[in-house]
Amino acid sequence: MHLFCSKNQRVVNPPVFDEFGTIGTALLGYVDEESSVKLQCDLRPSVSKTRDPKCYYLKLLLYVLELPLYLPRRLTIPAVSEEKWSKPFGVSSAILSPILLAVLFNTLGGNGDAKTSLTIYMTATLVGIILGTSAFVSTKNVSPPRKSLLLWLVGGFLMSITWTYVVAEELVSLLVAFGNILGISPSILGLTVLAWGNSVGDLISNLTIALKGGPDGAQIAVSGCYAGPLFNTLVGLGLSLVFASWSEYPSSYVIPKDSDLYETLGFLTGGLLWALVILPKRNMQLDKSLGFGLLAIYLCFLFMRLVKGLGLLKIGSSFYSNLG
Repeated sequence: MHLFCSKNQRVVNPPVFDEFGTIGTALLGYVDEESSVKLQCDLRPSVSKTRDPKCYYLKLLLYVLELPLYLPRRLTIPAVSEEKWSKPFGVSSAILSPILLAVLFNTLGGNGDAKTSLTIYMTATLVGIILGTSAFVSTKNVSPPRKSLLLWLVGGFLMSITWTYVVAEELVSLLVAFGNILGISPSILGLTVLAWGNSVGDLISNLTIALKGGPDGAQIAVSGCYAGPLFNTLVGLGLSLVFASWSEYPSSYVIPKDSDLYETLGFLTGGLLWALVILPKRNMQLDKSLGFGLLAIYLCFLFMRLVKGLGLLKIGSSFYSNLG
């Protein structure tokens, strides 16, 4: 399929995700009214070759690499938009979603009772069959469901969170494996790779809001800077500890001793106290002193942790062990 875009002409039907899977929109780039661009291919798998053989093979390679990751999500996450709707995939998501949740529940709970696991799987299969039958009867081939749309959206949101959990768990396992192979402390990986990867999106969005959000942009950005980590700490850590304690019940879940946790809490408290002292003195006006102070605290914290992680500094180990 070829798309030709002349000047002052919009792309009316850009490539979208369909039942075959495509990542064309991520690689085609942006076409506006001021540009004159000829798109040679849309990176959508097709039988016939495009004019450019390199584009065809690139499209085929990307499709093969994407399919093992795209297809399971497509089969379990319902998409109810006009562009992505497909009745077979909608029915399959209704059938397979309870089964996937049952698999994760048994894996998370570490349930060794075969009878209980079989009961859970049978119940999930029965629920999936009922939901799939209802979806098959109540939906159309040409358009997404109009009735009970809220249920479809809730299901899509729930399954998206489920897949986010699965991917995050695999990424953390991969980081721990690399840490064990390279001899790097898990806390160092969490402070660098995981922390930066988890915060880059917030950094870009908050920076953009602060610079271009008008008079209230800075306030929104500051609120987001503190509210995001607060949510991750209280809700994310709270739910994680609940599930971890549940998996170890009736025994207690024991957190491994790590002296670096005391340093983390100390620098975190220092950053909060710095903001608490500086802001009232500046009449709640943000200036360079607040930003430079927070950056200095973070850089000192990161430097100390990296130096200790590399074995170049061993101070206060007996103090931390006594605290533990």
